[in-house]
Amino acid sequence: MTKTSVNQLALINTFVQIVSAGSFSRAAKQLDTSQPTVSRQLRMLEDHLGVKLLNRNTRGISLSEAGRRYYDYSRTMTGELDRFESELRGATDLPCGLLRVVVPSGFAQCRLIEIAAEYLRDNPATRLEWKISDAPARFVDDAVDCAIQVDTIKDELVIARKLGEVKKIIVAAPALLARYGTIHRPEDISRLPWVTLTNHAGGAIELRDNRGNVRKLDISPHFMADSMPVIRQALLQKIGAALMSSCLVADDIAAGRLTHVLPDWSGLPVSIYLTYPRSQHYSLKFRKFVDLVKSLSPQFFMPQEALPFGPRLVGAGNEPLLRPAA
Repeated sequence: MTKTSVNQLALINTFVQIVSAGSFSRAAKQLDTSQPTVSRQLRMLEDHLGVKLLNRNTRGISLSEAGRRYYDYSRTMTGELDRFESELRGATDLPCGLLRVVVPSGFAQCRLIEIAAEYLRDNPATRLEWKISDAPARFVDDAVDCAIQVDTIKDELVIARKLGEVKKIIVAAPALLARYGTIHRPEDISRLPWVTLTNHAGGAIELRDNRGNVRKLDISPHFMADSMPVIRQALLQKIGAALMSSCLVADDIAAGRLTHVLPDWSGLPVSIYLTYPRSQHYSLKFRKFVDLVKSLSPQFFMPQEALPFGPRLVGAGNEPLLRPAA
């Protein structure tokens, strides 16, 4: 390997660290060097390529179109190099490094945190960043490895694996129900004030019973928020009733803080997916995380509704991860 190629690999690594860290200062700290050195190395790489990789402004940095393509390639290349060097050292059984996972706000504080705890116990040389967001994951822009998200996304560059479904149920505080009267039939829920997500404030919900009967019912949202934890707090404050994922309120129901209303009826189930960028190679830390999610998902979701995971996660170049059959 020539001196030029060694230097270019160092510049590429600096570029990947800048994007992953989100700033020059954090990248410099991670690389144990100075911020001016990091800036100079990025300029050298941009001069070498003849393109601008990063846009800089007062709000921070963002990838240019060329930078996005080059980052995707560089991240794959450096990841493969790390994997190969680990094989040479015989260290493939010791996952290490930082893994970034996007989790929806409604589940981040739910039992999914048990996945994070178990992963870190099993892989003490790794670090985990739990990024809370209900928006579709921006894998390249935010240097995210994978996402656990509600509903799938239509993107040929992203693999989506269904983990299962979560039942949605009607809940309300006992004191609220005492104030408005017992709810015997689906039509009775129109008497209650309601708490909803901001993007679901249309004034109607759809319920189904165990026999497949469907009711579309009008409701009156009195409080709206864009966060499921806030919705839960509004329920506990007796502001209104809500249609909630069962796992988010199971402890509150068991403790008597909330009441499950019309237990024979439920809303449309929420599908939960694990999504990640399509690639020929995946790091060991990533494969360990996905294997753990796969093994624990039946505890969190309705496993009978889940799709099979299909082929196992592998790191060899001739065994790419594939989208499971529909």
